[in-house]
Amino acid sequence: MNDVDIVKFVVDFPMQLNFCQKLKPMKNCEDVSRINRRRLLGAGVCVMLTNACDAKLTKPRFNVVLFNYLNRPIFELLIDGTVDASSDAYPRTGSGIMIGVGISLGQKKVTWRLDGPPGMKSNGETITSKNSPELVSVPGGRYLGIHVYPDYTVDLIPSVGIPRASQRGQKEMEEAGRDHD
Repeated sequence: MNDVDIVKFVVDFPMQLNFCQKLKPMKNCEDVSRINRRRLLGAGVCVMLTNACDAKLTKPRFNVVLFNYLNRPIFELLIDGTVDASSDAYPRTGSGIMIGVGISLGQKKVTWRLDGPPGMKSNGETITSKNSPELVSVPGGRYLGIHVYPDYTVDLIPSVGIPRASQRGQKEMEEAGRDHD
């Protein structure tokens, strides 16, 4: 058995039967080559289907920063059931980064839970954003800014660099008199 025989075995199916008989006389050598053909055909079909569908097997990964413009802390922020972030109220927000979070692109359902001092109304209540923000890709975008506004809407802003407070968030905080510590 030399390198040429191995190449012929792999590439040329009719040669498989002869090569198999040369190696070791078997009664079921035809069955073995038939099984190999089926496996190769099955693998080829899988590769073609994957390429034809342009299927992507992994979700894009982002470094996530949460900005909370509410007048109270929030916790357990979820995007389609993933992420699980928390944040203090503005301006003490946007300082933590969650690295390598896999989030698929498209329309998202965003929920979070309200926090605050003991006895504060609605503590622990789950809020669903009034909008369904869309996560889009940005060439070279590795970061995702999640911006939660007082009207319970959310912006998902992908970026190449570390996210900053959004213009809308800064404007709303100025108008509310909460634009500083």
